[in-house]
Amino acid sequence: MMHNGDALREARKTFLLTVIGALAGYLILHPYAMFAYYLTETGQGDMHWRDIFLMTLRHMKLPMAVAFIFFGSLIGFLLARMLDKQKKLHATELANEKHRAALETLQRLMITLSHYLLNANAVIGGMAGRCKKCCSERSVEEYLGIIEDEARKIDAVIKALRTITEIKTSDYTSGGRDLMIDISQEIEKSLGKTEEK
Repeated sequence: MMHNGDALREARKTFLLTVIGALAGYLILHPYAMFAYYLTETGQGDMHWRDIFLMTLRHMKLPMAVAFIFFGSLIGFLLARMLDKQKKLHATELANEKHRAALETLQRLMITLSHYLLNANAVIGGMAGRCKKCCSERSVEEYLGIIEDEARKIDAVIKALRTITEIKTSDYTSGGRDLMIDISQEIEKSLGKTEEK
């Protein structure tokens, strides 16, 4: 997305290159064409290049000069557009590369988290289930139920992070300076599936 300042800079660059192209058409291309014409067609090879250049400035040569000015300005305009497209393409490639790098880093993080947390979580959930079967006290059952719920939440977080393809963030603190990856919807979906089972 281009901001107003960027758009203004691009418009200035396009205008400047168009003007430079027009000047090049009038001061370089037009005299060069006239010089080539006088050297080949008229057989007046003895004319000095300065005389030919001054001849291009006469009002009789104005229609030809206008054509070369238009041609030069068109080249300048097209060059500016091409440079602008290349710049945008490069910016898009950089953004895609950063996005890929962020996802790759997240996937590596998930492999590490999965290795350590899933194993620990399996033990926590398994032991809480065993304790529930062994113990009949109401308060202990309640606490073990909370442990099981939290273990399911950890599972849901890891599953959500494993399947993430787009990084969305949300505020972790009220100041908005600390951002965390927003996976709340994925966690709710995963918890909903486990409760259905």
